[in-house]
Amino acid sequence: MRHRHGPHCGCPQTVVHPTKHNCVNKYSESVVKHVHPSHTTVMNHHLVKNQHVFPHSTSVQNTTNCVDEFPQGRPGMRRW
Repeated sequence: MRHRHGPHCGCPQTVVHPTKHNCVNKYSESVVKHVHPSHTTVMNHHLVKNQHVFPHSTSVQNTTNCVDEFPQGRPGMRRW
């Protein structure tokens, strides 16, 4: 004979409720490098100023003239 369970039979009853849903949020982060290159050109400007000079010199020359004078008459004879 088979035993039948009824609502008041004294047997333990199990009630299964709907599953409780838990939500766990996990966050992660990453680093993304953004490269923004730039360039600077330094322009060096050089001016050459050419100075023209005109040096001038002055020289002095002395000339000497030598004249032999003889008394009148023959050369070598003295007249006093």
